Amino acid sequence: VSTQSTGTSGQCFILDNGSHTIKCGWKSDKSPEISHNWIMRPKDRRRQFVGHHIDKCLDMSNIHITSPFQKGYLLNWSAQKTIWDATFDEQFSVNPAETQLIVTEPTLNFSAIQEPWDETIFEEYGFKSLFRCSASTLTAFHYKQTHQDNQCCLIVDAGHAFTHIVPYHNGKQIVAGTKRINVGGKHMCNLLKELISYRQLNLLEETYACNLIKEDVCFVSTSFKEEMDLAKSKDPSVLCEYVLPDFVNTHRGYVKLPHVAEEGEEGVKKPGPSQEQIIRLSLERFSVPEMLFNPSDIGIQEMGLTEAIVFAIRQCPINMQPHLFNNIVIIGGSSKFQNFKERIIRDVRSCAPDEFTVNVYRPEDPVVEAWKGGQLLAGWSEYPNIRVTKAEYEEHGANISSKKLNDSIIIGNT
Repeated sequence: VSTQSTGTSGQCFILDNGSHTIKCGWKSDKSPEISHNWIMRPKDRRRQFVGHHIDKCLDMSNIHITSPFQKGYLLNWSAQKTIWDATFDEQFSVNPAETQLIVTEPTLNFSAIQEPWDETIFEEYGFKSLFRCSASTLTAFHYKQTHQDNQCCLIVDAGHAFTHIVPYHNGKQIVAGTKRINVGGKHMCNLLKELISYRQLNLLEETYACNLIKEDVCFVSTSFKEEMDLAKSKDPSVLCEYVLPDFVNTHRGYVKLPHVAEEGEEGVKKPGPSQEQIIRLSLERFSVPEMLFNPSDIGIQEMGLTEAIVFAIRQCPINMQPHLFNNIVIIGGSSKFQNFKERIIRDVRSCAPDEFTVNVYRPEDPVVEAWKGGQLLAGWSEYPNIRVTKAEYEEHGANISSKKLNDSIIIGNT
């Protein structure tokens, strides 16, 4: 049962519905609760774990993961509704008839996908009202409220399925400058699985474990050649040992200091009577996040992140460009990599005109920044005018949603 506050009549519920995690909570909560947007089945297949119940699964090895999202878009509504049922009913005791809902969707979502959102929220759940927008729009709103003097900002959302670069002016999305890179945390996890499986231990079926390894040990290189030289020399600043969980004594992997290893030993340590199973990681730690900056290195014909940021800014009006360079906001799970912010500052600075200031802002917790934006939006004086009520939906159907709910809406000051 959730430790968050229980909703009261007419309260607003904010749901940041990502392809990897759900960040959700009431407007009155200090912070959201975070759970996986997955359905998991262990190898015995006798029980499934949904959403926030995943933490109760004791054996995460060889688990089967069902995601409502495919290639970053919500397509499996049966799975999503199962997860939402657990969230609304069990975790938060939401009464939809008395609750206003703010929910996020992918940037520039397809209209054919948006219609099932509205049908599910109004017809199946019966929420009192709905406001649907992208996570970048809520982040831009939050940034504008906390940086009143800045009219422009560029949101870089480094998410699980892909990475979006979205410019805003006075809360209005500049569609011409919006850019998507088809590289995200999922692709990095898959690359890490392949590297470890080829060199050391077969982890191709261990998506959950590899994702934790990526989060625990990977970092962004500020000088790729120097990092490669350090990796070749097995420098302890790059080389690390990771203890895999055995799901008997340990249920989560952890980093072990390199000097604990026996000298001259390579690869994987096989578990003995009192010995952990350890993998050694060196160049994998920084070569995996590098694919976001240079996806062509592994055969993905996409712009790198820095190139995409500069390209997006240059698609905007000239008088906005210096303000966009000066207000780059990074969010999403991948933005938490060590040196991620520093790499963007360095690379964008080298591409930007000399007279422009380059400034990158990373929130204290970039994963929940969009949820905080929704929290502020729920208290905005104009919010009742931009949401869609159930009565409006019943009278006008999907047309009212397509008219009122879109990312180009102007969000002003509170």
